[in-house]
Amino acid sequence: MKKNKNYELLKKVGDISQIAGVKKIEFCSGKAKGTEAFEVYNAAGLNFTVLADKCLDIFDLKYKGTNIGFTTKNGLVANKFFNALDNEFIYYWTAGMLYTCGLANTGPSCNDNGLYQTEHGRIGMTPANNISVKCRWENGDYLITISGEISGEMNESIVCGYNLKLTREISLGLYSKEIHIHDILENLEPEEEEFMLLYHLNFGYPIVDEGAYIVKPDGKIIPRTEEAKKGIESWGKIGNPIDGADEQVFFHELRPDKDGFSPVGIINKSIGMGAYVRYSSNTLPILVQ
Repeated sequence: MKKNKNYELLKKVGDISQIAGVKKIEFCSGKAKGTEAFEVYNAAGLNFTVLADKCLDIFDLKYKGTNIGFTTKNGLVANKFFNALDNEFIYYWTAGMLYTCGLANTGPSCNDNGLYQTEHGRIGMTPANNISVKCRWENGDYLITISGEISGEMNESIVCGYNLKLTREISLGLYSKEIHIHDILENLEPEEEEFMLLYHLNFGYPIVDEGAYIVKPDGKIIPRTEEAKKGIESWGKIGNPIDGADEQVFFHELRPDKDGFSPVGIINKSIGMGAYVRYSSNTLPILVQ
């Protein structure tokens, strides 16, 4: 048997879990009590929490101890507090680094062909099935992978109606500064089915702070409201929080690269740090800021 390519590294640690791995955890107090999750970390300094009970979404994310994501004042809220009634979303929504929205709705609550659709849909509050966690050496890298099936029908099913399944895989390497998310959405019924899917990515302080700015490829920018039109000239600049200010939302149609992907990021030079998202423009044509 050949010697592991990382033998020099392995000589210095008692176990690889000292610098990289996955720990299964359960929150045991407050509104988060009972929520099962996985704490993931690697040698590059990435540390994040994947929520098994919530669509395998990413709750908190840190890089070398510096926070990247945003959490609402609600904090982490367990699924038992989930209520699909109108306006309840603002009481239980956690945000976190990634909150998946869909599959029947990704916007405000509404009535669609006689069926009530809760705000941002139900998939983000759906526990994952058949979760698999793998940590393995492969081609000289220590790969960490969490995958599972997330059944969109669990909270969204209709008798004699639609049946959608979302399968998600989250992976990263030993020294990687990137988190890869690979989703497959399947229609399990013989009829064609409409769906909506929104990846609600929430960046927070200290990256999001006065002086930070957004970078992106060329593309059309569409303000959502009259209030947004007022900020169209400074859409990419981050200022200080303003008490009582209305939101300004912009829709971006970004030019993809040769592989069909579009990158968008936020940079804060005052802390020497930035983060970016690179996504498939073929399947996700609109970026909402």
